[in-house]
Amino acid sequence: MKSALFRGREHLQLGAVDTVAEGPAAIAISIGGREKAYPHRDPNEDAALFAYGEAGLLVAVADGHRGFEAAEVALDHLSAHPAGHWTDQGEVDARSWERHVLAVLCDANEQILRELTNTEKQGARTTLALALALPGRDLLLHAAIGDSHIFQARPVGVEDLGRYEAEDGKTAFLGHAPETPESLAGKCCIGHRELGDTRALVLATDGLSETGIGVADPEAAVAEVVEKADAAPAALRARETARGVVETALAAQRRNGSGDNASAAVVWLAD
Repeated sequence: MKSALFRGREHLQLGAVDTVAEGPAAIAISIGGREKAYPHRDPNEDAALFAYGEAGLLVAVADGHRGFEAAEVALDHLSAHPAGHWTDQGEVDARSWERHVLAVLCDANEQILRELTNTEKQGARTTLALALALPGRDLLLHAAIGDSHIFQARPVGVEDLGRYEAEDGKTAFLGHAPETPESLAGKCCIGHRELGDTRALVLATDGLSETGIGVADPEAAVAEVVEKADAAPAALRARETARGVVETALAAQRRNGSGDNASAAVVWLAD
């Protein structure tokens, strides 16, 4: 398995975008296009991951709140535990996906609490969006908790698969409180579908979309980035998409006069 992980605390230059790619997978991250205008604990609390194996490709983004630690712990957990099984062996399918991913989210939540409770970073929490592409099975598996995005880009347009509206209207997080798979099921958006004619999977944190900070129409912005990346050489399309999404977020932040961390993770699937 080949993988890469960006930790926000290592990317602190205002306006800079860092990227890494391997084959059809790429990640990008930035502290933002402007300084944050809202209260926060750490300058860059985002994280992004890809893992690429013989069976599939896993991408994920996390947006930490009250510190960068929870986002890092969540993606470290994904990278160390299910990523290899899912991408090298493909040890999951549509029928078992919800059970598998809820167990992973529950374990990640427990690890965040275990590592941060009774420390100065107690209370740190994170969103998490992840997508697993298994091209040999024509299968897309996805899950999200919180307000990070999972965009499926197809020739007919872009759809955000990560949208979930809680009954109380509040954003859910990992690291907020002890959870069970059953309790998390009511706070997550979990699904599966055929990859079909998917051009790209594009995950992004809300630095792209936050009201008054990011773009007004995230789906349209991602569609424009994907269209531009499609004109690049095949080997560069994933990197160009990841960079383009983050640069689009930064440009919006500069126009709006308010910044936020931005990260993206991409799987490019079109020929």
